[in-house]
Amino acid sequence: MQGVLICNHQLISILNIHTDLNIGHKTAVRLFCFDYRLIWPIFVILFMKKIRSFALLLPLATLTCLMAPAFFNSGVYAQLRTPFIAADEEMMAIVDSNTLKIRGKLYPQIPAGDLNIYGFEENDIPVYADSVYAYRLSILESEIPLEYNQYVRPYIDLYTIRRRKLSSKILSWSKYYFPVFEEMLDREGMPMELKYLAVIESALNPQATSPVGAAGMWQFMAPTGRIYGLKTTGNYDERRDLIKSTDAAIKYLRNSYRIYGDWLLVIASYNCGPGNVNKAIRRAGGVKNFWAVQQYLPRETRGYVPAFIAATYMMNYASEHNIYPSEEVQMTLHTDTVHIDNRYSLNQLAISLGMSPEELKAFNPSLRRGMIPFTTEKITLTLPYNKSMTYTALNNTDSFKTKQDVNLIALNKKVSIEKQNTGSSQTIIYKVKKGDLLANIADKFDVTVKELKRWNKLRSSKIATGQKLKIRINKA
Repeated sequence: MQGVLICNHQLISILNIHTDLNIGHKTAVRLFCFDYRLIWPIFVILFMKKIRSFALLLPLATLTCLMAPAFFNSGVYAQLRTPFIAADEEMMAIVDSNTLKIRGKLYPQIPAGDLNIYGFEENDIPVYADSVYAYRLSILESEIPLEYNQYVRPYIDLYTIRRRKLSSKILSWSKYYFPVFEEMLDREGMPMELKYLAVIESALNPQATSPVGAAGMWQFMAPTGRIYGLKTTGNYDERRDLIKSTDAAIKYLRNSYRIYGDWLLVIASYNCGPGNVNKAIRRAGGVKNFWAVQQYLPRETRGYVPAFIAATYMMNYASEHNIYPSEEVQMTLHTDTVHIDNRYSLNQLAISLGMSPEELKAFNPSLRRGMIPFTTEKITLTLPYNKSMTYTALNNTDSFKTKQDVNLIALNKKVSIEKQNTGSSQTIIYKVKKGDLLANIADKFDVTVKELKRWNKLRSSKIATGQKLKIRINKA
């Protein structure tokens, strides 16, 4: 429990804090628990003109806290309490939030970084009252209703307590991806908060692949991706392309809003599809409100919208929970795109630009094989801005073009020879390993998930460790 900072308005005796929570005395002193019933004696002490020493202030404050329970349980307090029963929860949340500011003043020896404005220690994990979370969500300017309830709290705890390291990495990645999302959402007049969908879909990982084959940052299934113009081949997967997949996600969300007129239902349909949402609306009596139809939605979707609200909260109040962008994540924020044709080998291009092939592939996750596919259209590559300038300069030189043409001729000859030697296919048996997904196995052997299902008579994409799969590959 050490390092957990509790900030709420429940009355806790300073004497038994360390006993009840099983923590040390020093940590107990760091626990600040404010209640509106304690505000008046604290202000009396603070404004007593004769008290000019902090050494006298602390004992008096402690004595007040010790005497408070007896006073509050007395008949006198029962008579005085009535006017304050309807205390405004919004004001209570403000008081709880200011707990951190008071703590920073009382403990100035704690070094505060540029982002650590509250002076947290490294292992502090702040926990707040429900009223604080509700108030903070209520003051966010959002077109999407961000309601706080018992379904949202577990997901806030997930992002701010149990998966703090992942949240820290997401904050770092968001510096690179969110400006792109915001520009495209603003262009279409869509709520900016929709960018947080990518957080719960893939944790901003363009390489993410779900067990059922959904891929990319926005987790499109291949058939759905094709409906929105995303091409998927053995060598190139536009579901992992930052710009194209984001454009497809915005089109999907915009079309769904035209149907439902409720952003939370739109978010739910993104997870389970419009068919399930329509069915839930019918069972709820035709009400188009997420919280009214929640119980009729699939189990995963019931928690999907609360997770979205929690992700929105975490991304806006990370510093209040002692979470900051991870220093482990190093990303080039200033990038540009270039259009290239099939004459370039990816490895040769990386060497010419002074990059490693792995770095070039990381900027272009849509290249599934780590190679530039043979197409009639030019391919868009993302490069660090300085490397894009280098490419533009090199591409205007005849020697660079000639060198790439030679590489292309050699590669074409190699492909031609391989095609001549490919007379038939052979079937191999693959034993499923722990962590394998059908989509990953298909990628590995340059086949499709649909083919794997047909060859092995699979009704779904679920596979078990140790299961044997038949895979047909071309002979070389």
